[in-house]
Amino acid sequence: MPKVSIVLPTYNGEKYIKESIESILSQTLTDWELIIVNDCSKDTTASIISEYASEDDRIKIITNEQNQKLPESLNLGFRQACGEYLTWTSDDNMYKPQALKTMADYLDSNQECPMVCTAMDVIDADGVYLYTMTDYSDEKMLYTNCVGACFMYRYEVMKKIGDYDNDKFLVEDYDYWLRIFFNYGKIDFIDKNIYKYRIHEQSLTKQRKLQISMQLMKMRKQYLDNIINMCNNEKYILCSIYCDFMLEECLDNVSRNKLIKAVPEVNAICEGVPSEQIVIYGAGNIGKKAYALYKDSVLYYADQNPLLYGKKLMVWKLSCRIKYQKYKANLI
Repeated sequence: MPKVSIVLPTYNGEKYIKESIESILSQTLTDWELIIVNDCSKDTTASIISEYASEDDRIKIITNEQNQKLPESLNLGFRQACGEYLTWTSDDNMYKPQALKTMADYLDSNQECPMVCTAMDVIDADGVYLYTMTDYSDEKMLYTNCVGACFMYRYEVMKKIGDYDNDKFLVEDYDYWLRIFFNYGKIDFIDKNIYKYRIHEQSLTKQRKLQISMQLMKMRKQYLDNIINMCNNEKYILCSIYCDFMLEECLDNVSRNKLIKAVPEVNAICEGVPSEQIVIYGAGNIGKKAYALYKDSVLYYADQNPLLYGKKLMVWKLSCRIKYQKYKANLI
């Protein structure tokens, strides 16, 4: 049994897949198996991966007879996996040499941890460094997918959580992480930069933004009770979700009533532009979304970051600051 099983789903991945595979071959942890799932590629992907598999018996290939899309390709790969720890990567991304060892060592040392994720570099189509992502937190998980693309979880977690959901195409990863989070109550984070995530115009994230947004809204409605129960009265989380529903024009009465019960202050903004001034919980991206909807109706922003208190967001130059203690005393 290998220490780590890696699933690599690919569709027309000829441009970058060599770099992805080479990054796995360069790992300092060598006890791994790589299961490549070729989802009916029409380019030279098949010949590229066949060459690698012929040279290294740790590499296995599954060839789909019909295009299955990402969730089912992942399921087909993981049904063949037998590693103690599991992960998957994309044909346009790369591991840094210590990636598998860093995550496996962490799971070895933290037996109560079901899953771990890490920091990562974001690069462009040519591999040029853009910035580093290090923004995971359990709270953020409730309203945005902050796991990133470098992660590892236990084989036993897969047995408990089950398959990736085919109905969640485009948000299948976020859906899976949430199911882990709801079942285990935690996902750990290692603040080590051990992965390269590529942004380019041909990626699903770039090409299907509208579909991704609609799938996200659908998923949030499904899990809204779990989110409310786990947000620990952090109203900015629910305010963010409320604003997203409003911006996407998909706030149904059931979701609306659940959110109003949890955050009564949003009752003032349920029907179009509010007639009275309101408080927005969260002044970063959350506040920007709310400002786009309600503009001058906002009384002030309440935020845990003292730099973000006040009438306007920082990008509009804060003019009035309100102490967090006053906000907590008057509004919670």
